[in-house]
Amino acid sequence: MPTQVLLVVVVLAAGVVLGRLVSRRTGLPDAAVYVLLGVAAAFIPGVAEVRLSPDLVLLLFLPPLIYYAAFFSDPRETANHLVPVVGQAVGLVVVTAVAVGGTLLLVFPDVGWAAAIAFGAAVAPPDPVAAGSVLQRLGAPRRLVTVLESEGLVNDGVALTLFAVAIGAVGASTSAGEIGLKLLIEVGGGIALGLVVGIVSAALRRYVRDTASHVLLSLVTPYLAFVPAQELHASGVLATVTAAVWLGVRGRGLVEPTVRLHSETFWSVLNTLLVALLFVLLGIQVPTVFREIGAYPWQALLLAALAVSVAAIVVRLAWVMAVPPLGQLLPIRQDPASHMPWRERLALGWCGPRGAVSLAVALSIPLTAVGGAPFPRRDLLLFLTVVVVLVTLVGQTVPLPWLLRVLRLRPDERERTEGLRARRAAVDAALRELDEVAEQDEPGPAGVEELRQVLELRRDHLRDQLEASRRAHQGDGDGAGRNGDGRAGHDRNAEGPTDTSALRLRLLKVERETLRRLQSRGEISRPTMVAISQELDLDETQLRRRS
Repeated sequence: MPTQVLLVVVVLAAGVVLGRLVSRRTGLPDAAVYVLLGVAAAFIPGVAEVRLSPDLVLLLFLPPLIYYAAFFSDPRETANHLVPVVGQAVGLVVVTAVAVGGTLLLVFPDVGWAAAIAFGAAVAPPDPVAAGSVLQRLGAPRRLVTVLESEGLVNDGVALTLFAVAIGAVGASTSAGEIGLKLLIEVGGGIALGLVVGIVSAALRRYVRDTASHVLLSLVTPYLAFVPAQELHASGVLATVTAAVWLGVRGRGLVEPTVRLHSETFWSVLNTLLVALLFVLLGIQVPTVFREIGAYPWQALLLAALAVSVAAIVVRLAWVMAVPPLGQLLPIRQDPASHMPWRERLALGWCGPRGAVSLAVALSIPLTAVGGAPFPRRDLLLFLTVVVVLVTLVGQTVPLPWLLRVLRLRPDERERTEGLRARRAAVDAALRELDEVAEQDEPGPAGVEELRQVLELRRDHLRDQLEASRRAHQGDGDGAGRNGDGRAGHDRNAEGPTDTSALRLRLLKVERETLRRLQSRGEISRPTMVAISQELDLDETQLRRRS
């Protein structure tokens, strides 16, 4: 047994490392590569016996993944796209569950409506990680990525709620009032509990100073929201999302820059590792699930697999193409710039790969229904879930780069230069602060002129980059706009002939405040603000170490 465990650990580690290398060399989406490597690893003796426990995914993997995505989300951008986000996270999940469940009943009518809806709910929510990584790497309009990621924060909770209601209805008689009360408890209880956890965690952050304690607090926070909510029959997903959004908006500024930098680096690495492990584990389950379905006629299996896969893809495409334009007729205030043209809606509709959460939900289908009778066609439902995951994950993510090129979807000029403009504004604010310092203190503090020269050189460099970007007829994504080499601030390495540490720390504070104002006014996105703020945190960390 210890040898088998060691073998599995080695295989998983090798799959993660090899998957990243293959993805970078071939340009294929990370998730698809991980799954295919997992399928290949399943044929290694001893590895195929690994079982992807639904409790392991729902309780160990899901809370930190949701927390990470929600913490770095942009609530303002989500609010600007409220109609498509809510429509897809709620309406599309319900419609997909009903459509896929009804399609299954056409081939296997003995499954029953409740079990069919449970299966539909399992495969209804797309996994935004697989498609989102491709969109961000190739460069896509920001609202496309925003809607996809914002949808992913809520659709898992809606799907899990619908799944729980459907499972409870298998073999039982449930009234509409009971279903409505359960939904109210799931949604309202999850949001309320998450808000409490977020407020308490933000208060504790004021008193946590060392890095290790802060990282530990941030690591247990998603579990403190998710697990109690699940035990109270509320939505653990909505509780985790609520706590993370509150902390992302209110709690980030409560932490010292050095602690914040180390904590966010830890979460970035942890998120990458968990996502990779999930998809490798998913691939390992595939051969076993296919072997256990051998008693069914292959013609019926093929027909059902094809029908439910097509239904899952077509329903999303039809919804995204037809419903959002109707949402513009609703009396809800939205940013006019948030209205998506048909090319972006088509790409968004295609970004619907299912992931490990769908398989974990299907694996949690009980062996027996209410009353003790065997759950109808459980092995069939699990097999079809695996098929839908594989078809959508590989079939939709692999051609996604080609689709973006055909549709000519790239960030506009404002998005491409967003990072450069933010850095330029931060440098200008630092120069104004230096002018005020020089006016207040006569003669000026030592080192002011040296800092001024460095900042002016930085400003000129950023201005040249902005002008070059505006002259360019074609951009290469958002790389220059958000990750250009013109960094805000001062000379990051040289200390200068005099000690100007206190003044430089003051200028860093001014730059952070400038970034927050730009983000609050909607001039830059939250990801851009966080990325540049992390650079400033690194600068302050290095400065304090030298002083």
